[in-house]
Amino acid sequence: MPAAAWAHPAAPATPAPKPALKATPKPPPPHRVGISGVWEIQIQYPNTTIYAHFSMHQHGDALEGTYLSPDGKKSRLAGSLSGENMVVVVTLADGKVLRFESQLNGTTDMVGMLTKANGKRVVFTASYRPKEKFFDSLSPVPGGMGSGGIGTGTGGYNPPR
Repeated sequence: MPAAAWAHPAAPATPAPKPALKATPKPPPPHRVGISGVWEIQIQYPNTTIYAHFSMHQHGDALEGTYLSPDGKKSRLAGSLSGENMVVVVTLADGKVLRFESQLNGTTDMVGMLTKANGKRVVFTASYRPKEKFFDSLSPVPGGMGSGGIGTGTGGYNPPR
């Protein structure tokens, strides 16, 4: 008997499966060093709370970055860390200095005292706000993004609580 007689019948040809299309994954955010990143600051006066922001970069025990005031002005900041204690000094455009002294709670929360240029002291708290492109669409309203503020439905950023 010829060898072909022993061969199994040919299986019907099936098309090769098409590779599944997948979205290109978003690259991971840059690795965060210590307390580097964007912080929303709540400056707590007796009858009101105003909001400002730090964008900080930590290099060892040193801090550098930008302060965004409640009225939207950017100023240079410099500071230092010692364990859970942090000091940030902001130099405003008019030469006045703000001094933020705080205690960190991990790498996402802080509470402390702001000493204003006139010597008055005010309580402040701050929370880490992970985001990309810090100053591109930031405004000094509560919540930090957009013009609508928290819960207005106008497309503003609503930070996680």
